[in-house]
Amino acid sequence: MKDISKKIKPGIGVGELKFGMSKNDAKKILGEPDSSEKYSYTNTEKDFTENWYYSDLGLNISFDEEDNWKLGLITIESEIYVFENSIYIGQEKNEILNELISLKITDIEYEDMETIENPTHELYSSDTLGINFWFDYNKLSEIQISPLFIDNETIKWPE
Repeated sequence: MKDISKKIKPGIGVGELKFGMSKNDAKKILGEPDSSEKYSYTNTEKDFTENWYYSDLGLNISFDEEDNWKLGLITIESEIYVFENSIYIGQEKNEILNELISLKITDIEYEDMETIENPTHELYSSDTLGINFWFDYNKLSEIQISPLFIDNETIKWPE
C-alpha cells in the first residue's frame, strides 16, 4: 500500500485519488483493500455499489455501477487528512463551524441524524463543495466527499 497525499480536495478527491478513476487505477495508488462489499439498496439493475475499506489509511472508497464503476465517494475517518489546512477528524464541532464561516463557505446545511445507536449523530453538508461533515459527541468523526454536479443528473468528473 502506497503513502498518498493527505490533502482533501472537494469535487476532485484526496491526494492522488481522483473522482472518476477506475478500480484498477485506484488499486495502483492504494493497493488491495483490506476488505470490500458489494450491495444494492434497491432491486434495480445497474444499482450496485462496491465499497473498499483501507483500515490503515482511514479511508473508504466507493464505486457505483450506474457510473461505470468510477470512483464516486471517498469517506475519511483518520485525523491525518486535512481540508483547507485546518479541518481534520477529531476536532470540536464549534471550531469547525467557525472555520467554515471564515472560509466563506455559506451553504452549510444541518441535519440531525440521531439514532438509538448514535444519539449525537449530526450532519453538516455543503452541496457546492460536495462535502459532508459527520459529528458524534460534538467531534468530527467522518468527512465524505463526492464529485460535483453540473445539474441534478450530470456529474462533473475532474479532469
